[in-house]
Amino acid sequence: MATNNSKIMSDVERIGTGDQITKAWQAIVLDHRPTDIAVRKHILESWHNCLKLKVDPLTPPKPKILTQSQLKKLLESNAELIQVAKPVMEMLEISVRGTGFIATLTEKNGYVLIVQGDHDVLAMAQRSYYLPGCLRSSKHAGTNAISLSLENGIPIQLTGAEHYNINHHKWTCSSSPVRDREGNILAAITLSGGFSRKHEHTLALVKAATANIESQLRERELVEQSQRLNYMLTSIYNSVSDGIIATDHLFNITHLNAAAIKMIGIDEGLVRGKPLRSLLAPENNLLSLMEKGDNLEAAEITFRLPNGSKSYICNVDPIHTGTFKLLGSIVTMAEQKKMINIAKKIGGNYSKYEFSDIIGRETNFLHQVKMAKIAAKTNSRVLIMGESGTGKELFAQSIHSHSHRSNGPFVAISCAAIPRDLIESELFGYTGGAFTGARSKGMIGKFELANAGTLFLDEINGLPLQLQGKLLRVLQQNEIMRLGDNRNIPVDVRIIAASNTDLVEEVEQGHFREDLYYRLNVMEIFIPPLRDRMDDLERLIEHILHHQSQKLAIPKPGITSQALNYIKSYDFPGNVRELENLIERAMLLCQGERIEKEHLMIRPRRTGSSIHPKTKTVKDQYRNIIVSALNQHDGNVSKAARDLKIARSTLYRKMREFGIE
Repeated sequence: MATNNSKIMSDVERIGTGDQITKAWQAIVLDHRPTDIAVRKHILESWHNCLKLKVDPLTPPKPKILTQSQLKKLLESNAELIQVAKPVMEMLEISVRGTGFIATLTEKNGYVLIVQGDHDVLAMAQRSYYLPGCLRSSKHAGTNAISLSLENGIPIQLTGAEHYNINHHKWTCSSSPVRDREGNILAAITLSGGFSRKHEHTLALVKAATANIESQLRERELVEQSQRLNYMLTSIYNSVSDGIIATDHLFNITHLNAAAIKMIGIDEGLVRGKPLRSLLAPENNLLSLMEKGDNLEAAEITFRLPNGSKSYICNVDPIHTGTFKLLGSIVTMAEQKKMINIAKKIGGNYSKYEFSDIIGRETNFLHQVKMAKIAAKTNSRVLIMGESGTGKELFAQSIHSHSHRSNGPFVAISCAAIPRDLIESELFGYTGGAFTGARSKGMIGKFELANAGTLFLDEINGLPLQLQGKLLRVLQQNEIMRLGDNRNIPVDVRIIAASNTDLVEEVEQGHFREDLYYRLNVMEIFIPPLRDRMDDLERLIEHILHHQSQKLAIPKPGITSQALNYIKSYDFPGNVRELENLIERAMLLCQGERIEKEHLMIRPRRTGSSIHPKTKTVKDQYRNIIVSALNQHDGNVSKAARDLKIARSTLYRKMREFGIE
């Protein structure tokens, strides 16, 4: 034991007898006793930690060393760091060449990645297992500059006895951590040399090297981030279905996405750098708006293209600096068809009903449903006749829902509900500024909205005569022209028309064009009034009670026989619509109880007369006249029609209308 202590003291004296740090190391590390000699905080803490871990301070350390395959994986996982650090390491090594120093790159966990320097110093380092793949943590190598730098995140220089293991006392090492943009430690750069080579500038040199590496890593990350962002934006830019054209402040085209190139049908190389004006039709005011730096929304712009002129719905967004200097503009182009489809969805232009929603078992009514189902299988025009409230639109929607156009739009318009001076613009649309009060951007008409679908013209009898001729031309040519425009727009629309008056009478009185009537009346459906369907009354009431209870979120009430008989005594001039209102009102009044007679607010009959208006009495008389003529001629329709001075087809229609066998 005495011999061993003598050897230790000999080694201590050889590396610096009388050195205060050596004395402190001897007291704390060897003798395990306190000392008054000042030792830097991080070094002192590391010594004590090594003592706790029972790290041997005397035996040459044999740190953990990775196998070749493990080292290969480690180098691959740190390839980017090595690629950036290696040139800096080479410059660092050149700076200290011939001075007995080696430069080391260590990854964040303390494994050495690169060691380079003077040959004789490298040989000495290898004898201390200081080579790629070795672990330089305090636990495996004792207190050293690499471990302190990584563990504490500080640049630090250790010399001589500041190292925990006596075999490292012959070294001076300066190490500095390398951090990423977020401040996380990635690695450490270290300069190591003989104890006698200690110089205060060594640590400054290492810190400069790490700053250089950090700067290059940040630049590389920014470049990669920029490339990633550009790729992402380009991918998004080209995945957008709308066309996008970017211009500079002189309105020369700088960028086009894939959709825009497809829309204009011109190779990108032929238009990039060219003025946007070269693509625009002369009548457009797009450039004047862009020159003002104004935004433009949903404007129809015509482009001159190799295959002829084509219009797109365009938005323009100017690009400004913070001082509102115009840098350029972004023009977004959308297919008109796409915008129309959006308008269809927003406007609710789709059918909600099917034939299963039609309630009734009365014979004549079922016959009309059968006719409607036949009509649904064709593309023929349909004319639906019936009094107000009988369910003409219910039939029209059901026909559309069961037709090959069911995936297309169902657009309904009441020709009598729109002012006469606006009905044309509603049907056919108009260009911007076509008339006083028109929208500056124009409007798409019902025919365009219904393209590839069905247009339901309700109350067609209310269409002004001057528009009937224009509608007839549309039905013949399958194209429309917007107000204020000179272009014909092809449309593919199925027409279902409805009337609450006899159109033949309207024709005879000169209120409706005969040629339009025959153009519309390919398939005629007559919906009988509710008074002729009294056998369906209870079934309809049950259906309405069920539907309204769901709509109002209340339990379905029952109905007394007295209330039911009271309803049956009424013949409903407002038809099914009036029945629906009557039942809904009764459900609200009964407050969840059974519907009683007092809950039914039916207009009382006038004494000695029908509750129906005079027109109902006239229809009754008309029916009696027809029955009388048929009886007079033993059911011969031709003779009865001649006697009544009406067409045989009109008589047949009236017979169906009045339920005459």
